[in-house]
Amino acid sequence: MKKKVLIMAGYYVPSIKGGGPIQSIKNLVDNLADKIDFYIVAADRDLGDEKPFDNIKTDEWLQVGKAKVFYTNFSKLTWRKTAEIINSVNYDMIYLNSFFSYKHSTVPILLSKMKKIPQKPIVIAPRGQFSPGALDLKSGKKKIYIKMTKALGLYKGIKWHATADTEKKDIEKVFGNVEKITVANNLTANYSELNYSKSVEKKKGELKIVFVSRVHPKKNLKKAIEFLKDIDGKIEFNIYGPLEDKVYWSECERVIKDLSENIRVSYKGIVNRDRIMDVFRENHVFLFPTLGENFGHVISEALVGGCPLIISDQTPWRKLEELEVGWDISLKDEKRFIEVLQHCVDLDNKEYMVFSEKAFKYGKKVSNSKLDIQQTYNLFDGNTF
Repeated sequence: MKKKVLIMAGYYVPSIKGGGPIQSIKNLVDNLADKIDFYIVAADRDLGDEKPFDNIKTDEWLQVGKAKVFYTNFSKLTWRKTAEIINSVNYDMIYLNSFFSYKHSTVPILLSKMKKIPQKPIVIAPRGQFSPGALDLKSGKKKIYIKMTKALGLYKGIKWHATADTEKKDIEKVFGNVEKITVANNLTANYSELNYSKSVEKKKGELKIVFVSRVHPKKNLKKAIEFLKDIDGKIEFNIYGPLEDKVYWSECERVIKDLSENIRVSYKGIVNRDRIMDVFRENHVFLFPTLGENFGHVISEALVGGCPLIISDQTPWRKLEELEVGWDISLKDEKRFIEVLQHCVDLDNKEYMVFSEKAFKYGKKVSNSKLDIQQTYNLFDGNTF
C-alpha cells in the first residue's frame, strides 16, 4: 500500500512568487507520486496577493496534477481549522516545508504535541533558512524564536530533511547534534528529452546578464548591480522575479541610476514557469550572488538553459570553474566577481558557445539521478524512524 504524506507547503502551484520551495514540492510530487500519495495544504493566493486564484475551489481537496491539494485562505487559518484539515487525511507522515512559518510549521507541531492530531512522524525541511546569510536577516527575532523552541523542546523527536551536507551542518550549528537528519538532494524537473539550444549570439565586448529570483535582500540583487559599475563593454542586465521587498528594490533602483550609459538594466517582471527556459536561452550568463541557498532550483534551470553561472559560494553548487560551467565565488571577494564578469564580456561567440554547451550538458547530467530519487523516497520510509 502506498504511503500517504501530508505536506504543509505554504505555497504551491499555480503560485510563482514563493520561489524555490514551490518547485521543490512539485518536483517531489512529480518524481515520487507512483510510490507515495501526496496531500498538500497551500495558500489560495500567491505570496503578497490580496485576491485568491481564479477558477480554483477553496477549502476542499482537489486533484492537482499528481497530488491532492487543499487551497485555503491562510489569513483566516485558525488552530482549529488547521487541525480539521490535517485530521481529514489518514496520513502516515507530515512534511513541513519551512521552519520559521508560524501557520504551516509551528502550529502543526504544537497541535501534535497537544495531541490534537494523530501522533505520526513529522519531517521538517528548513529550505536554507539556517544558512548564515539567511539567519543574519532579521536575526534578532529568529534567535528569540530558536531559543524559545529549544526551551520548550518543540523539535524533540522531529526528523529533519537537509538537501545538502552543508545544510546538515547548518542545522547542527543551530540545534546541536540532531540524530534524525536525512540528507537528500532536492529533485529537479525531468530534462532527459531536452536538447541544447541557445537563441542569442555572443559578440565580443557585449554581455547579456540575467537575474531570476525574488527581489529580496537574501538574493543580493543590489550587490549584483554594484558589480557592473566597473565593467567595460556593452552590458544588458535583465531582472526577473517578484518585488517581494519593495524598500530593497528602491535601494536597487538608486544604484541603477548611478550606472554609466554602457550598462542597461531592465526589470522584466515575473516570469511564468513555462517561459523560464526561454529566458535563460535568451541571455548569456546567470549572475546570482545569493547570501544562501539550500539548493537553488533556478541554478539548475540556468545550467539547462545554457547559461554559465556566476554565483556565490553559499550554495551546494561548487567547483564550477573546475567543471568549466561557471564560477562559485566568495562574497568577500568582490574583485573576483568583477574579473569574471569582464572575462565573460570579452568572450567571442565561438568561445562562449563551447562554454554554454558545457553548462547545458552538466545541468542535464546532474538532474534527477536515480540515487537522488531513492534517497528522497527513503526520507518518507517509515523504517527510517
